[in-house]
Amino acid sequence: MTQTGFPFEDKIEVTFRDIDALGFVNNAVFFQYFEMVRIKFVYRFLEDSDVLDLDVPLILVHASCDYKSPAVLGEMLAVGVGVSRFGNKSFDLTYRVEGEDGRLIATGKTIQVMYDYDDGCAFSIEDRIKEKVWAYQRDWQPDI
Repeated sequence: MTQTGFPFEDKIEVTFRDIDALGFVNNAVFFQYFEMVRIKFVYRFLEDSDVLDLDVPLILVHASCDYKSPAVLGEMLAVGVGVSRFGNKSFDLTYRVEGEDGRLIATGKTIQVMYDYDDGCAFSIEDRIKEKVWAYQRDWQPDI
């Protein structure tokens, strides 16, 4: 089980470039944390399943973050991610960021759309992708 209780989690250390003039992680940096963990989650999911032959082109169409507690230089953050909703062509990823002490730092959400870059249009998510994600995540539901 992960610290955050999410299906996938990675640890990120707050570096000097992440902080603002007040000594806290700058609000925009959380979107970079989400991106780093999102990419690792997709690669890990693909490695741990038989969908390696699938092409999974995505485009990000929405990103939001709710800030709960400041994070500081040198702190090790646990960033959890999981798929919280599937639509026909889109899906939501939900994020949770916790400090080493377990306090809630931030929560977030991104919406991705399956996108054909050659044709310039969205396309439906294959059922087998959804099934693999649900199997990977088991009965997980976001509790934030």
